[in-house]
Formats: sequence, structure tokens, C-alpha cells
Amino acid sequence: MSDLSSCTTGKKCLIEADSVDKSYSTKREVIHVLAQTSLQVYSGEVLGIVGASGVGKSTLLHVLGGLDKPLTGSVLFQGQDIYKQSNAYLEKFRNCHIGFVFQFFNLLPDFSALENTMFPSLIRNQERRLAKERAEYLLHTVGMQDRMHHTPGELSGGENQRVALARGLVNQPELLLADEPTGNLDHHASDQLIDLIQKLNQEFSQTFVIVTHSQRVANRLDRLMELVDGKVIPTNHNLVM
Repeated sequence: MSDLSSCTTGKKCLIEADSVDKSYSTKREVIHVLAQTSLQVYSGEVLGIVGASGVGKSTLLHVLGGLDKPLTGSVLFQGQDIYKQSNAYLEKFRNCHIGFVFQFFNLLPDFSALENTMFPSLIRNQERRLAKERAEYLLHTVGMQDRMHHTPGELSGGENQRVALARGLVNQPELLLADEPTGNLDHHASDQLIDLIQKLNQEFSQTFVIVTHSQRVANRLDRLMELVDGKVIPTNHNLVM
């Protein structure tokens, strides 16, 4: 990726949240989720975000991915505050630069694994032949070459998450955001998925930010940050969650 800014460490900074605040109002109270939260994501790393249930990990991921505008603060990508740009910019940012993987897969039930993987490229108006070639390549990469014509209902949870991972990567995003990607998987399928993420990271220098509540997953990631009282702090790999 070109035009990467430098974080204070001197490493290449892919995206940076600076002093981000986010809260939600209910009939009874205002819930403060993020409070002056700052976070740097370095190019080529696998960053884990951990913390108690309901602390705001998913919200932070959505803010980084251009899905949820913070009340204050900034999210800088290639030197630009994404939330000060037009809606058209934000739409392009999400579609071209960010990939998403969710706990519940979010696959279209009536479409095959191949069609689901192609979908973001077609939204981007890529030629269908090229979208199909890229999707087939990624499904082969994630070990789904023999299942690409099956629908989600014909696949296991681990297989569906592999398809979701391929879909998240189909537009060659600089950053892939994964929200509890192993949350619905057993230990074996979870280990296989993290093996795959590490393989993609090592072979393609793909950057990942992974929200997880699993110590088993967290202990295998490059770097961990913990979300506590609306702020992210460095943590270690010996977590009790």
C-alpha cells in the first residue's frame, strides 16, 4: 500500500484511531462505549482486541471500518480522516480497502460459496469473469475448492467461515477486520481458521484486526490490546477471560 503514515514507533501505520469517543443514548441513560480511545494498526500485523463482553470491542471495529462514525476524534487512513470525507468516499473505503468477517458469517443463504465470494467484487462493478477468477483462487487458497458450488446450508460452520474469509479478501483490502470469527466454531475448526489467518498473513503480508473473547485465539496473535473503560491498553498473552 502506498502513502502509509508513520506511527510514533516508526513502523508503517495502516490505520489510526485518535481520541475517539462513542456513546449511545437509551431512554434511561447515556452509555459511554469508547472514551478518548486511540489505536494504531501496523501494516502486516495480526492484532487482537480483547476485553469483557459488552465493553465495546465490536463498536471499535466498526469505527475503524467506516461503519460507525464516532462522536469525536478521528480515524486516519492514508493521512485522511475518513469521517471528514464524503459518503461516496466512505463507501469506496469500505468496499476497496477494508474486508469484514463476522461471527455469524453473514453469507447469502441461496447463493453458492463461489457466488458469495464474488459478491463484493460485483458490487464494485468488476467484470464478472475477473471476479470469478479471483473468487476461485481465494476459495482454493482457503481449502474450499471442492465445496465452492455448495450453499451455506450445505457447509459446516468452519467451512462457512472460510468462505466468509475468502469473501472478505476478494477485493484485496489492505485491512481485514474480523469480529469474533471463531465464536461459533469448535476448538478444531477454530484452530484451523487461525492457522489459515496466519498463513495469509505470512504469505501475503495481509493485515488483520481480530476481536476475540477466546484466550486460545488471543494467545496465537502477534499483538494484543485490551479494551477497558473505553480505552485500549497493551496486554500480554497470558489472559484470563
